Formats: sequence, C-alpha cells, structure tokens
Amino acid sequence: MNSNKGTTFKKTNIFTKIFILLFSVLFIFVGYEIFFPVPLVNNNYSLVISKGDSVKSIINNLYEHKIIRDKYMLRILLRISHKDTKIYPGLYFLKQSISLLKLFYKITSGNPDQIAIVIVPGWNIIQLRAYVDGLQKIQHLTKSLTEEQLRQNLKITFDNLEGAFYPTTYFMAPNQTDLEFYETAYRFMEKKLEALYLNRNKFSHYKNRYELLIMASLIQKETNDKQDMIYVSTVFNNRINNGMKLQDDPAVFYGLHNKSEISHKDFLIDTKYNTYLHAGFPVSPICIPSENALIAASNPENNPKLLYFIADGKGKTKFSETFEQHKKNIIKFLKKNRKKTSRSGKIFKD
Repeated sequence: MNSNKGTTFKKTNIFTKIFILLFSVLFIFVGYEIFFPVPLVNNNYSLVISKGDSVKSIINNLYEHKIIRDKYMLRILLRISHKDTKIYPGLYFLKQSISLLKLFYKITSGNPDQIAIVIVPGWNIIQLRAYVDGLQKIQHLTKSLTEEQLRQNLKITFDNLEGAFYPTTYFMAPNQTDLEFYETAYRFMEKKLEALYLNRNKFSHYKNRYELLIMASLIQKETNDKQDMIYVSTVFNNRINNGMKLQDDPAVFYGLHNKSEISHKDFLIDTKYNTYLHAGFPVSPICIPSENALIAASNPENNPKLLYFIADGKGKTKFSETFEQHKKNIIKFLKKNRKKTSRSGKIFKD
C-alpha cells in the first residue's frame, strides 16, 4: 500500500516538474518575443498604416520587413487587449531596435508620428468635407466656410470644388490644418491633370484640362474596372466627336442631388447635369476620379465605331457598336433584373 503511494507520488512529482519546465520554457519564449527588441535594418523603418488596413495585412507587412519575429504573438496581444480594432492609421517612425510590446503600444496609442488622411475615388465634395471635418488631431479652419469661400481661400481655378482633390493617402503632422491638407490635395490634382492633358492621345476630344477632369469623373461613376474605364472613355469621346449626347446616368443622378430612387420621369428634369437633354459635358465633375479614370480619360482607344454600353450588374460592362446590338443588351439586362427595383440602367438613344 505504501509502495503504491510512493509510486503515485513519484509520477505526480515528475508531471509537476515537466509542467514547471514547459511553463518556464513558454514563459521565457513569450518574454523573449514580447520584451526583447528586434534590431531594425538600417536602424529605422517607416510603418504606414492606411485606413481600412486589416490586422492580418499589417502583421504580414511587419513580418516581411523583419520588424517582428513572429506573426502570431502580436495578433494575440491585440486580441486579448481588445485593441485589434483600435489600430490608428498613420505614419510611424521606428528607430533602432523596438520590442513587440513597445510596437504594440505605439500603433494602438492613437498618436502616430504623422496622421493618415485618405481621399477615396468616387466621393463627392460633400462626402469629402464630412470626412475631413470629422478627423481628430488636426486643426479645423474650414468647417464654417462655404464651398465658394473654401475655393477662394485655396485659389482654386476650377469652377467649383467637385473633383478638385487628388485621391490618395496623405500624411500630416498632428495639429496641421485642414486648409493645408486641401491645398496639398488640390496642387497634387493640378500636377496630375496638367501632365495627363499635355500627353493625351489624339483620340480624346477636350478643349481644356477641366473637360478631361469632368470626363474622368463620369468614367469613375460608370465602372471600377480598369480596362472597362478605357472603353467607356472611348465611347464618350466618340459620342463627343460625333456630336451625340453623352446620355450619362450618373451625371443625371448627380444633378438630382443623388436621390436614392430614380424614375424615368426624372430623366426629363432639366438640370445642368442632364446629359440626355444637353449636348456636351456637364458643367463640372460629378465626383473625385481615380488615377485609372484620369488615365483612361486621356487615352481612349482608336475605335470610332464604339458608341454604346450598359452595365451588366456584375461589375462588368457590355459594349456595342450598333444601336441594335445595344438594344439587345438592354433587353437581356432587363430580363435578368426584372424583379429588382434600382436606378435606371443605361439606355442610349440614337
């Protein structure tokens, strides 16, 4: 009886020692991963975290650039501290060596070295200003300004602010002003637009760079597909060259203040953006165009017969050269979407 107790005690003692050993190894490993600094290549690294970046993409980026040793330890720290949704976008300057714990606090403290401000293609000026007005850690000098006052402050040569700011990620030091941000974004758009206008191909038909910007905004609202953008540009430039109306639905929607429900009667309402009633370009852009849309606007293809298109409802666009083929595409679209109540599909007319 005593022998069995002794054997059991020895087994328990062994298991305890193994557990203590494993725990010690785990403790040392975790301590090493969390507290021991990782030497940085060239003693510095600029970590960019953009709005909308996933935790996975951020961690993969850090791992690929050898800022962290292990992908999972940082994810665990973020998860158990409930900070995996509280990583603040911005630019972080990492210098010399940094431990995982210090990196964790740095990216979740809400104090980046520079603030990331993202302009999204397709936004209109109302959406952009609402976004900028809601930003923290910058000085707001423009909230009380009208669009015209802001345009005058920035000395913008365009007729209004729509489409005037280039879409990308900008980095600003904390406490810089929103006026500085707008000025930077406008100057960037001016340079991009000027370069594209000067290098546009002979199949584009613009009297000035502002018309190119308007065209790019129409293209942006028609499709997000890079290749389809070029085809849409080709159609619109062909129609301009042939003296045909653009008949662009998004422009009509914009002229009606982007109301959620559009009926066929709405297309008879006379606004400066009704490209079914008025020939030529609408009076201004209808959104912020992406770089792809700007490039497409400046480089339509040499295909003078391409005159019609309709969205297929699946992210692609059906193009045609004849009105008869275009009508067939419309019928197919209407049959597939008979039960849907949405905005009007594109219907060109001769």
